[in-house]
Amino acid sequence: MNDFIDWLIATWQALVEWFYGVCLFVINAMMWLSLQVFSLILEGFRHVFSMIEPPDFIQGGISGFSSAIPNDVAYLLGVTGFADALAIIGLGYTFRLTRKLLTLFQW
Repeated sequence: MNDFIDWLIATWQALVEWFYGVCLFVINAMMWLSLQVFSLILEGFRHVFSMIEPPDFIQGGISGFSSAIPNDVAYLLGVTGFADALAIIGLGYTFRLTRKLLTLFQW
């Protein structure tokens, strides 16, 4: 009788281990599939963004834009710290958008 009980326990243990292996395989397959789908979505975004052409004033560069500013106005902007103010505003917007992105637009 003990041999039968030992065999039954071993069979049950083998069945549990097999079921555990199947569950791990299914979980790993789902993770692999989700990563592949996410990769395809990102490639689609990259393709869509690469098709968008930048506006004309960006293609000319910042030097083309800043060369159109008269010297008096450029001096006034330099003295008042306009570049520093724009940098701080840019940092604020970058922080806000990053926070929204990381919290999945909950804030």
